[in-house]
Amino acid sequence: MATRVRPVVSRPTAIYLRCYPYDAVRMLDCWQTLERYSVGSGLGEATLFLDNGRRSTEQLAALADLIRAVEAGVCDTVLVPGPFVFSLNDAEAAATVRKLEEAGGRVVEMPRSPQPFGALVAAR
Repeated sequence: MATRVRPVVSRPTAIYLRCYPYDAVRMLDCWQTLERYSVGSGLGEATLFLDNGRRSTEQLAALADLIRAVEAGVCDTVLVPGPFVFSLNDAEAAATVRKLEEAGGRVVEMPRSPQPFGALVAAR
């Protein structure tokens, strides 16, 4: 049986990303943009939780790890590009946001920008 490496959560801020189908370039752009936003807004560096290539209807190991980190009080802020990362179904996405908030977390959606993620990263 393979052992999965879980992120070491030592920061109070987390970034959660999920994309289907798998897209390494898009996820890298999103992660860099969200990390830059996290540091720039005073949230500090963040731990990345990534379910790249997974449908929201599948088991999402990184999301489960994130929920456990919030429940344990290790992480209190979850930064996302939008609730759609939890599910494309609005009700399911809202239920995940509620679950994180009820566990003591705060879900922060990055403010919208007229520029796509890639343009924001390239603007560094």
